[in-house]
Amino acid sequence: MQALAEKFSSYGILHIDAHADLRQAFEGFTYSHASIMYNALQLAAINRLTQVGIRDLSQQERALASQDPRVIQIDDWQLKAKAFRGIHWHQQCEEIAATLPEQVYVSFDIDGLDPHFCPHTGTPVPGGLSFNEAIYLLQTLVKSGRKIIGFDLCEVAPGPDDGWDGNVGARLLYKLANLMFLSQ
Repeated sequence: MQALAEKFSSYGILHIDAHADLRQAFEGFTYSHASIMYNALQLAAINRLTQVGIRDLSQQERALASQDPRVIQIDDWQLKAKAFRGIHWHQQCEEIAATLPEQVYVSFDIDGLDPHFCPHTGTPVPGGLSFNEAIYLLQTLVKSGRKIIGFDLCEVAPGPDDGWDGNVGARLLYKLANLMFLSQ
């Protein structure tokens, strides 16, 4: 993200995760996995952080998100409530994409998916996106004209007896790479 901030004067982040990762530090470590988005917001180039599927955050993280106008949190409950009211996933994806600027970095934590798809990740949380919902969101982002300028995929942890998590992670990585290329 820092390297991209040197290349692009401004860009946004689409953050798909179960956790907000907005802690100033976690267990005394400033550059913790639980602090990555807090640290990203310290970069002047970051003009938007749209967090999707969040379902586990602290009071301090919620306060930071509500105080920083660059942060938009669309938690899992909001997504599901809209679906229960009949708002189709397509419309929700278009609304999410519209929150982001032209250049977008995608940060995808595997636990943003329903734990069915990633049962061995270190910090699973009930709820989350399906694999197809996540791919559709990324496709909608690209179809909206936004350019994916970089991405990460993290917390993929295959289990000791099967490769299911690795399979899901590899397929997500393949889709992210192809969608980034397509968006260019």
